[in-house]
Amino acid sequence: MASILPHGEGWRAHIYVKGTRESKTFRTKREAERWAIEREKELEAGGSATTFGEAAERWLKLKTSELTNAANLRTVEQSIRDYVLPDLKDRRLDELTRRELVKVVRAVADKDIIETAHRVGQRIRAILDNAVDHGDIDSHPGAGLARVLPKVKKKRMAAVTPEELPALLRAIDTYPELITRIGLRLLAHTFVRTSELIGARWDEFVDDVWVIPEERMKAGIPHVVPISKPVRAILDSLRPVTDESPFVLASPVNRNASISNNTLLFALYRLGYKGRMTGHGFRAVASTILNQSKLWAPDAIERQLAHKETNEVREAYNRAEYLDERRKMMEWWSNYLDASVSTIQL
Repeated sequence: MASILPHGEGWRAHIYVKGTRESKTFRTKREAERWAIEREKELEAGGSATTFGEAAERWLKLKTSELTNAANLRTVEQSIRDYVLPDLKDRRLDELTRRELVKVVRAVADKDIIETAHRVGQRIRAILDNAVDHGDIDSHPGAGLARVLPKVKKKRMAAVTPEELPALLRAIDTYPELITRIGLRLLAHTFVRTSELIGARWDEFVDDVWVIPEERMKAGIPHVVPISKPVRAILDSLRPVTDESPFVLASPVNRNASISNNTLLFALYRLGYKGRMTGHGFRAVASTILNQSKLWAPDAIERQLAHKETNEVREAYNRAEYLDERRKMMEWWSNYLDASVSTIQL
């Protein structure tokens, strides 16, 4: 039996059906009464009262425990809050239609962010799959949303060719700001992702390795970067400048923070490489040269690029098997870069 009571400037409805208690606040008494009557009928009939918004919050809570990379988690959560919940938050799961879901993902695609639209479709399905697992619904219309979207065009990351690399390295050595110049040199020698480098802390460098913690890695597992002799020399030259900061590439403005994501990219722009090179481009050119050399096992190169192995047994094996080879490879790579800089340009 429902009870409708004054609540602040509105009215609050309470219902009790088969041991289930629900309450909700409304602006008018009539709205509260209407809701109470409909909900009592639904609960008597056994219908699900779970909304998409409630299911989404539960799924996001689950992802919080699964994703150790804070940036990835923010991206996932923001895509749901920006593109999905405004339209579907209050929709009951058992009333969702295929047409509604298609409309949501197509609206994202219409913003010319096709890859995001595909990811939003995948996340909608994951939320609804989770709702099925929780017994909220028996089935849902969220499968295969990718087929209503344009195909994702593969983007070619801007990167110089191996032949253009020596000129770029010489240009980097002319950059006037010390920390940025060294940051670009470290990016070339280690070919880690820019976000992994700019967050580097001095205590992550132990003996002859740099261990990047899992929270800064795309794959969510720690990554070992062998330190070559040239890299050690670069770090030693930087240490007196930034050792009062925990960050290797400390911000010149705030020693308790690192340089920003765009610092290295904009430096490449100023050197004349806008549209021709990015921080990620160092990974591409390193992969090309190392593979073309035929000196190193492809799996060792992939491991050093921190590309996640899908097979867990193979992943564990590769991490142990290729560390010695990766040490030699990184030494060879640093020597290759230094030799490229000193090569006389004809």
